[in-house]
Amino acid sequence: MMWPFISSCLIACTGELVSTSCPLDITPPRVVVRFGDSLSANCTSSSNQTEGMGWECSYGGVDFIYGVSSLPFKIDSVPEWEIGPMCYVNLHDGDQCVEVLPVTVYKMPDSVSLKNLSTVEEGQQFAIQCDVVNVAPARNLSVLWHKGNYIMKSETFDESSPSPVSKSSVLTLTAHRDDDGAEIRCEAKLNLWPQEQGPPPVRSEAHTLTVLYPPAFIDPLNETLELSAGEKMTLNCNATGNPLPSYHWQFLQAAQETHKNQNENYPVLTRPFKFPGIYTCTASNTQGTVTKYFTVSESPYPPAFIDPLNETLELSAGEKMTLNCNATGNPLPSYHWQFPQAAQETYKNQNENYPVLTQPFKFPGIYTCTASNTQGTVTKYFTVSESPYPPAFINPLNETLELSVGEKMTLNCNATGNPLPSYHWQFPQAAQETYKNQDVNHPIVTRPFEFPGVYTCTASNTQGTVTKYFTVSESPYPPAFINPLNETLELSAGEKMSLNCNATGNPLPSYHWQFPQAAQETYKNQDVNHPIVTRPFEFPGVYTCTASNTQGTVTKYFTVSKPPGIGSGVIAGIAVFVVLVVLLFGALMYYKYALRKR
Repeated sequence: MMWPFISSCLIACTGELVSTSCPLDITPPRVVVRFGDSLSANCTSSSNQTEGMGWECSYGGVDFIYGVSSLPFKIDSVPEWEIGPMCYVNLHDGDQCVEVLPVTVYKMPDSVSLKNLSTVEEGQQFAIQCDVVNVAPARNLSVLWHKGNYIMKSETFDESSPSPVSKSSVLTLTAHRDDDGAEIRCEAKLNLWPQEQGPPPVRSEAHTLTVLYPPAFIDPLNETLELSAGEKMTLNCNATGNPLPSYHWQFLQAAQETHKNQNENYPVLTRPFKFPGIYTCTASNTQGTVTKYFTVSESPYPPAFIDPLNETLELSAGEKMTLNCNATGNPLPSYHWQFPQAAQETYKNQNENYPVLTQPFKFPGIYTCTASNTQGTVTKYFTVSESPYPPAFINPLNETLELSVGEKMTLNCNATGNPLPSYHWQFPQAAQETYKNQDVNHPIVTRPFEFPGVYTCTASNTQGTVTKYFTVSESPYPPAFINPLNETLELSAGEKMSLNCNATGNPLPSYHWQFPQAAQETYKNQDVNHPIVTRPFEFPGVYTCTASNTQGTVTKYFTVSKPPGIGSGVIAGIAVFVVLVVLLFGALMYYKYALRKR
């Protein structure tokens, strides 16, 4: 610290000082000068009795000069903190007049800074200190506290020393949430010049206040809302708070599954609400928690598609396509799909009440979706065009199958493709004659398969061909008659009659016929290994057929009865009647012949 150099001005001559009528005029009348800068002034006497003039000062004084009425004073670099130059004039009548030039030597602060800066909680009292380092003269110092553009406090200092000193000012505040984010600064100002003149004040860096406070809703009142038909509704839970609050929404029981984990940390929810009831919002931070309730009642409104535009879609080869007809509405809408004419049989009664359809679509055209409720109906159109693509089996793996005894087996060769594929089946060598030209263009074959082996299915269209193999092995099983019931037959006279003993079995069964006792000699060794016997049967009785293989034997009985025979009396009566007719006819012929002779 530089201590002031105290000097005194001495009067060089004696005489009476007449200050009240002193003819001296000093320009400027007072001087404010920065320590180390130059200083200059001019002293002028207005008296015509002026003998001479001088400047008296411990530093830079000017000796008495005769015959002048104006005398300048100058210091190239002010070296002291306190100086008092005096201009004097001697008059011819022996009087002396003295005028002092007021000089203030100043120094702006080396620094102005804030300390004791911290984060505070609402309601807490805190203090910030402003340090002003090396300023002179401190008696002219003002420290101004600013919050934004508002001056909160001004402080001056009772200091006699003209040399530089350091001063501090303390601002005490009670933290309020409105102060969060406010900028606090202090500035040091020397009041040495008229307003708006002199060097600018020295400012500290601005400190942004951080005030921690619990959440408070911007609109604090609980709300009761009614949603107009089809409109969205906003639930505004926005809250202030430091730290910024997090949000949690509690939906009513019916809505929890629908809105599960949706928008739980959003202060504002805007959506169609499907469920009336109370929606609860909680805003929380480290300082506290507040809760707001929204009571929602919803008016019925007609359906509106979530994505309202009609759609034009092209399906890549073999892929599934989604037709999304989802709509809002109160009550929830029901849906009805109208398929193109070519597709109506395929999709008949399928998914008619689903808002979204996802499947391979085989038919291009316009798919129409209608969403309806009690308030109205809306319709959306999906124009589907499909690129050609090669066949692909719905179940692409080759299959190995074993057929249980006597059952049917399904060989499923169904494939997608555009154009729709055609099918060709290749049967094992042993089966080719049996299945020749049968089901060759069917994707699915279901029948009893008599022949084990590899059945090959080929699906083809203009884009390509795919092949699937079915390896069929068949378990042995005992014979079973195709028509298992025993039969009772009556043979018309002279006709043939068929006895059908046909049976299935693996291995194929062999047959043995047992004829009635009276017929055994006649049919001996005839047709004993045929499943069907067709001939005139002369002998009534029970004909027995046995079908056998390695797995078992079954037997079927045919009971043959003959119509009742014609008696000998009847035959004799018929003979007499014939003879009488012949005699009568002969008599008539003779009578006619006799008439001609006459």
